[in-house]
Amino acid sequence: MIERRPKAPKPWLPPRNRAPRLLIVRLSALGDVLHALPVLSALRARFPKARIDWAVEDRAADLLAGRGDLDGTLIFPRKRLNAALRGLPAPVDLARAAGTFVREMRAGAYDVALDLQGNLKSGAVLRASGAALRFGPGRPDAREGSQVFSHRRAVAPSSARHRVERNLALASALLGERLPYVPPGFPVGDADREMAEKLLREHDLPTDGYVAVQPGTSGFGAFKRWPPERFGALARRLAADGRHVVITCGPGEEALAREVEHAAGGSARGLRTPSLSVLAEILRRAAAFVAADTGPLHLAALVGTPLVGLFGPKDPAIYGPYGVRADGTPGVLPVLTQDDVACRPCTLRRCADPLCMRTLAPERVYEAVSGVIA
Repeated sequence: MIERRPKAPKPWLPPRNRAPRLLIVRLSALGDVLHALPVLSALRARFPKARIDWAVEDRAADLLAGRGDLDGTLIFPRKRLNAALRGLPAPVDLARAAGTFVREMRAGAYDVALDLQGNLKSGAVLRASGAALRFGPGRPDAREGSQVFSHRRAVAPSSARHRVERNLALASALLGERLPYVPPGFPVGDADREMAEKLLREHDLPTDGYVAVQPGTSGFGAFKRWPPERFGALARRLAADGRHVVITCGPGEEALAREVEHAAGGSARGLRTPSLSVLAEILRRAAAFVAADTGPLHLAALVGTPLVGLFGPKDPAIYGPYGVRADGTPGVLPVLTQDDVACRPCTLRRCADPLCMRTLAPERVYEAVSGVIA
C-alpha cells in the first residue's frame, strides 16, 4: 500500500528588514522539554540574530535557565492553575497570573509560534500567543484537537521515530528546509558548580569519577522504575571494584534513595540535589550514570556523561536518550532492555507487575556500566 502523506505546508518566510521573533511552545514534561532543546539550537544556528523565546510550565522552567541561545522564558502558571482546580487558595489570583502570562507573550509580537507539544493546553497557549503565524502538528500527531489552533500544520515522516527527530522534522517543515541536529548542551553556572562540589564533599564523596544512579522517576511513571533492591545489588558489585556510588534524588524521592542505601548495605550514599542545574553538574562529574526512563537520564545525555539507560515499558527508539554516538552520528544512545518479555514495549500507563523492569538482572547492568567506564 502506498503511504499517503499530507500536503507539505507552505514554508514560512522570515522578514527581510529585521531579525525574526520566534516562540517555542513546549510546556512539559522534563524529558520532553529536553527533547525539544535541539530545535532551539537548530533555530539559533539558522537565525543567529533572531529573538527566540520559550513558553514552559513552572515545573520545567529550570531546564531553560542560563541558556545563551534563548532570549526569554515565559512561565505558564501550572501550579496556580492546579490549585484553583482543586479548590485550594492560589498563591496569587489565578486570573491575574494568566493575564500576565498572555500579556507577556503578546508583547513579544512573534512572527511565528511553534507548538512542539500538540495537545489542548499547548494549542490554547499557541492561540493566546497572538503570533502572526501559528504552526503545529497535524493529525495524528496532534492530540485533543490541538490542530484547530494552528494556521499551518505538518506531520513528521514515519522515518522520524524519536521525539528529537520528530521535533526537528516539524521545525524543518515550518522553514521548508532540513534542520540538522545541533547538540544543545546544558549550561551550568559557577554557583551551581560550587554547590555540587560542596554537596559531594559534605557527604564524604569524591568530587568526580563516581558512578551515579537515579532510582526515581515521576510518580506518573513509577512502573518504569528498576527495583531498589536491584540498584542495591549493583552498588555492592561496583563498591567491590572500589567504585563510589552516588544515589541522586530530587525533592520527594528521599525515601526511595534510602531504600537503595539500605539494599546497598553501605555501598552507596544518597545525595539530594536542590535544583536541576546542580544535578546536571553532579552528573557531568560522574564516570557513568544509571537510570530508567526519566528526565535525569536525558539530562545526562546532554552533559555527555557515559550512561546506561534501563528501558522496559517504553520504546527507546522513540523515548530513549539521544545524543552524539560513538561513531560521531546523532541518534539514540545504547540502552538495556529485557527482550524476552513479549509484551514490551507497550503503551500502558500503569502495570501491576512490570516484568520488563523487575527481571532486568543487576549483573547485566554491572557489565554495561563497566563497558562505558572503560
